[in-house]
Amino acid sequence: MIYLTLFWTFFKVGLFTIGGGYAMIPLIQHEVIERHGWMTAEQFTEFVGIAESTPGPFAINISTFAGVHAAQEAGGSGLLGSLCSTGGVIVPSLVIILLIAGVFHYAMRHWSVRAALEGAKPVVVGLIGAAAFTLLLHTLCPEGSGFRWYSAGLAAALLLLTQFIRLGAISLILLGGVLGVGLRCFGIAL
Repeated sequence: MIYLTLFWTFFKVGLFTIGGGYAMIPLIQHEVIERHGWMTAEQFTEFVGIAESTPGPFAINISTFAGVHAAQEAGGSGLLGSLCSTGGVIVPSLVIILLIAGVFHYAMRHWSVRAALEGAKPVVVGLIGAAAFTLLLHTLCPEGSGFRWYSAGLAAALLLLTQFIRLGAISLILLGGVLGVGLRCFGIAL
């Protein structure tokens, strides 16, 4: 039963997400933490970090990690859970792209299609902002612990590096990982 639930849950996420992987974070968070209780908010934050720092599309990575975890927590196969959740998130996009590909050029000529897409842009920005705020909150103030000043300092420093030195995402992820390991060696938890 967990496999069907995983497929259906991630099918809905894939079907109702406009704007890519980051826009689906609030939907996935709602489903896996609040609705199904498959993981804690802190585990979800860790999975987002892992999904971001591993190769491949973010949406596929996060759904795969969540599927493995949820299936194993239910006493099932992590591999089958990952296949169900990943398949669920992929199928809607695949079907919609195949249906739209043939008529997209003609549809974009219609004012209502262009207007709908323009109207969706602020929604996507809002969803990404909400996801960023939630992740920041869970990183700086994890459940059961106080404010983490070192995490706040590291986040602020990396933000400044992106704005003024223009380090790329890969460099920042690697730098953050090295700093995290280094601080942990000194007994400082991020």
